[in-house]
Amino acid sequence: MAVDSTTQEEDGIAAGTDASHISVVGPGTKSRPRDQDSSAVKRRCVSTACIACRRRKSKCDGNTPSCAACSSVYGTECIYDPGSDHRRKGVYKKDIDNLKTRNSTLQTLVQGILNYPEDDVPDLVRQIRTCESLDDVAETILAKDGRPDEIDSAIASPSFRHDPSPDGHTLESELSGKMGELRIENGSVKYIGGTSNLIFAGPAGEHGVSNTAHARPHTRQQPDAPITSWTEVTDDDQLFQHLMNMYFHWHYPYFTTLSRTSFDREFNLGRPPPGSIRTTEHCTPLLVNAMLALGCHFSSWPGARADPEDSATAGDHFFKEAKRLILEGDEHENPRLATVQALALMSVREAGCGREGKGWVYSGMSFRMACDMGLNVDSGGMTSSRSSGMDDEEIDARRVTFWGCFLFDK
Repeated sequence: MAVDSTTQEEDGIAAGTDASHISVVGPGTKSRPRDQDSSAVKRRCVSTACIACRRRKSKCDGNTPSCAACSSVYGTECIYDPGSDHRRKGVYKKDIDNLKTRNSTLQTLVQGILNYPEDDVPDLVRQIRTCESLDDVAETILAKDGRPDEIDSAIASPSFRHDPSPDGHTLESELSGKMGELRIENGSVKYIGGTSNLIFAGPAGEHGVSNTAHARPHTRQQPDAPITSWTEVTDDDQLFQHLMNMYFHWHYPYFTTLSRTSFDREFNLGRPPPGSIRTTEHCTPLLVNAMLALGCHFSSWPGARADPEDSATAGDHFFKEAKRLILEGDEHENPRLATVQALALMSVREAGCGREGKGWVYSGMSFRMACDMGLNVDSGGMTSSRSSGMDDEEIDARRVTFWGCFLFDK
């Protein structure tokens, strides 16, 4: 009977029950209604957590006025402060705005120092040093110039900071001109900084670069001597021209350190004979011998070697002549543009021959002499250079030389 009743109950279940409504629950699992699954709410993303949750590094639901963690779990005060989270874009924008405001203020102060009359500048500097807010001083400067509302517009605009004025001067060039100037000392151009200028103070006619110091003949002249007069190593015109061509063809395009136009003008006239009034600034025997020494490394001619049977001696005779000229002519004591270029070429030659220590010595002399001449300063924007006879060609030659030294240093 027990078996029959059990069978009847099973048959009744099978007959009166829909299998789709039967859920099989395994051991250790829990059943969840299907309608509850569909109505489950996805957790929303919170962009900013409260200060308390950030400190204890717990999840924050972002509810206001108090999140669930603070009100129900920890019972702490719930405060939202988006500005205290420095990872947010809003904080970056606020910092950028502050930097722009500070930059415009500093630009106004610098502009005021540059444009104020000489007698009023000490009072302005004293006011800057003793003030409580630089913004107040900047507003005073703008008000004095009749521009009270331009601290965030005109002063902060890129055109004000970078565009040149009608006379071609920019803020950087004005500052450079006030910090130092170029002077003639012992026949060579030197850069004297702002503080060093004080010990060189003298009559107006003694300042700056002389108008005649850089006077160059722009008309074609007859050569005073053959081009082979630039060196005493050889008088073979064919060998000389061959080595110069090798230098300009293989080395110069990759390591440009001189103005070819200025060099050729003086080079083609030959070396000035003793007693000649013609001076050379862009071509000297030292520079030419350094070029010839480098040109020898691209030639297979026997004359390109000190020992025709030994290829390792290529250029040694011209390089020896260059070293002699440095010592006998005290070239290292008188900064000249051609000397800077020659020392740079000699450093490359020594490094290429595996003598890196000597190469660094020559390059160091070249770079220090370049700084002594102010090649690292934009001479095109300096008042002393423009008003003292240094033309565009001379300024361009100085720039080419500086960037050539920069290239060698890299």
